[in-house]
Amino acid sequence: MKRIKEIRIRNFKAFQEEQIFPVNGKHMLVYGNNGSGKSSLFWGLYTLLQSSVKDDDAVKKYFRNYLESDRDTHQTLRNVFMDADENSYIKLTAIDTDNGHEQTYTISHDVINTNKETDTLIQELNIASDFINYKLLHNFYRASHKQEVNLWPVFERDIFPFLTEGTKNWLQDIIKLQTLDVPRTPKGAVASRDRKQRYVDKIDELNTKIQALLQNISDNANSFLKEHFYQGNDVLRVSLSFDKKFRFDLIREKIWEENKQGHRDDKLHIKLVVEVFDSTSPNSWRKIERVQSFLNEAQLTRIAIGIRIGALRTRPLAAAKFKILVLDDMLISLDLSNRMDIVRIILNKEEKEDLNFFDGLQKFIFTHDKGFFNLIRRNTEEEEWVYFDFNKDENKTDAPRVSENMTPLQTAIKNFENNEFENSGNNLRLEVEAILSSFLDPEMKNVSKDFISLKKKVNEAYNLVISENYAKFKRKFIKNWDIEKLKKINTAFETDEALTPGDIGRLTSLKNDLFILFIKMNETNLEKEKALSDIAEILDRILNPASHHSENPLHRAELKEAINMVKQLKEHLNE
Repeated sequence: MKRIKEIRIRNFKAFQEEQIFPVNGKHMLVYGNNGSGKSSLFWGLYTLLQSSVKDDDAVKKYFRNYLESDRDTHQTLRNVFMDADENSYIKLTAIDTDNGHEQTYTISHDVINTNKETDTLIQELNIASDFINYKLLHNFYRASHKQEVNLWPVFERDIFPFLTEGTKNWLQDIIKLQTLDVPRTPKGAVASRDRKQRYVDKIDELNTKIQALLQNISDNANSFLKEHFYQGNDVLRVSLSFDKKFRFDLIREKIWEENKQGHRDDKLHIKLVVEVFDSTSPNSWRKIERVQSFLNEAQLTRIAIGIRIGALRTRPLAAAKFKILVLDDMLISLDLSNRMDIVRIILNKEEKEDLNFFDGLQKFIFTHDKGFFNLIRRNTEEEEWVYFDFNKDENKTDAPRVSENMTPLQTAIKNFENNEFENSGNNLRLEVEAILSSFLDPEMKNVSKDFISLKKKVNEAYNLVISENYAKFKRKFIKNWDIEKLKKINTAFETDEALTPGDIGRLTSLKNDLFILFIKMNETNLEKEKALSDIAEILDRILNPASHHSENPLHRAELKEAINMVKQLKEHLNE
């Protein structure tokens, strides 16, 4: 398995001097205010991966110095506040987690090593990865109220480039067919007419192939929507149809020239049809006309995500050794409950088999919502994730400030070392709340429910540990035993002639299992009980905000001990 170890960006979009992101093969979660550089990192990764299927000149245009008089420089992504002679680049270091081997790839004006035939790693990464942000989702339903939704622009830009067949992606194959020399048919030229017919046949094959792909994506999307958004119930289903197709006359208009994007969007049409389940309808399904007008934003976003994931599932992801998923504020329009539904899916919190394809993706999640960031953070493990804060004053031209995001516990320790006892106590309380919330709701199903006090959470966690102890004992030992034989477990039953060898074997196994459970409960579960009891004992004295004003030596010692207690709580409840 290969993972991204490090990303370096210099003089690209919001970033100025070199900014280093040490990912170390882990997933990445970023919080940042608007304009703080999240999208710059998103597009930096996207640009590097896309460079693997472009020639050098098509990559260099992003790193040229802007000249108003030179149209070839108008697509540059260099930071506008850096000097013209400053170097600009994006670098990605990949690491093989099996053997530690590292490879570094660079795109800049002078160095490009992502698109070489002798090294296809970034091409493989590009093929198996996906990028989704709120703007891309919005494109699914941005049509005016009187128009049908046309998804051709979405597929051309965001889906076809990531679907592969053989060594090329779908968009490359589509363009290749239509940029070949288009046959002309002089009057009376039979051979030319045959050549044109063969060309028309290829166009028909392409149209049929695209429609088959759309059907596959629709099937995947409907399965995903039903299972993971609607709990297995028939609520809503989608279909995609290639209504306005490629034609010989259309291709002869050279629609793949750079200035023909609007023409393609007008002449090519992938229609989105949405139906809702209606038991009163003759066929149980009712078609929704102009979905952007009659479905709410949460429903539309679910449909968009369903189609994007439906497309993702058409790829050979299982065989890919290098793949990432990059999400930039893609859930911005959803309420907390809907957002957490999608996060549970992406993180596969319930370990569902049909979501296993998410497990192999190295995830990069960017958000400007601090509460949402904290919810994801408390439900992910530091051994598997890195966390960053991006910050930028929109009134200044400075580059974003990037720093590691610390947990409340890490902050509490730092506060304590700086004699900031009130802040330390407050952050300890936040850490305990996060630990207990994760323990009580590991699948994140109750994050939007009513507020529960910290004291009640401690009690609920304690009761849960006790019930788990009994549940383990009950599953293992409360069975339909022969009571008279069972009573002999406390005797020298091994030499009891009234017992058969089978009876003796079962009693021996039962006795061993009892000792193992007894030891385990003392090693683990009783430690959990003690950790929770300790937290309950210091709840009012140390973790109550009203107690944090004191700086006397006794309070300092108690606060230091409280830090150790919270560490123990985190360790034991995570076991």
